[in-house]
Amino acid sequence: MMKSSTGYAIPINLALASIVAVVFTGSQSGVVLESDIPLLGIAMALIIQEILLVQWLSSTANVEYTKRLIGSQISVNKRLGYLTIPFISITILGTILFLLSEREVSLIAGLRIISVSVILTLCADPLIGLKDKGPVAILGAGLAYLVVLNAGVSGHQTTADFLQNYMPEVAGSALVVGVLCYLVLSCRWTYYRLFCFEEMYEWKRSVIDTFIPFAFMAIGATLQMYNFFSLLFTGQ
Repeated sequence: MMKSSTGYAIPINLALASIVAVVFTGSQSGVVLESDIPLLGIAMALIIQEILLVQWLSSTANVEYTKRLIGSQISVNKRLGYLTIPFISITILGTILFLLSEREVSLIAGLRIISVSVILTLCADPLIGLKDKGPVAILGAGLAYLVVLNAGVSGHQTTADFLQNYMPEVAGSALVVGVLCYLVLSCRWTYYRLFCFEEMYEWKRSVIDTFIPFAFMAIGATLQMYNFFSLLFTGQ
């Protein structure tokens, strides 16, 4: 059995998400994907999570995972290769899309491309832990991971609009971004613990840790879900 990872993940992820929420308070846009500030914050939170939770506090479990991933000859260059190649590829794709857009070239635009590349690279990184689990596990767990992240990102604005009926717009938007950031951090950490560090015995805590922010992101879609099931069962 592999060595256990750190037990400080929840408070660290919550602290990082809270910081991102505070940073987002200064943004003029209520939509995460239209604003640069929250994306910069989420990227920084993921980098800090990687350094604190994966590389430092879970160093023993991470070393054993790295041995399983790339063999007995561990090197920093090999490990970085798993991150550098997708990061460069995503950055090139983002740059091409940016050049095809109407947005003006600026420092913040470049930082946005880098931030999105960091987010996508680090979020995809735990999926490498599935490579020796078989095609069924890779397909099932990989799709579930993508569905949860996509649902959280896609539903954040609906929830923000819903919360605006009960609190100031800035407060509601900041709360949604904080929860969205926590969802991203907790999903990534859950997959690291389950499939990279092979801590299957902790799956209940991992599910709860991810389900709570996911359920919050679905608040805004409650009425839509009610209408859907009403139509499904009654035809009206």
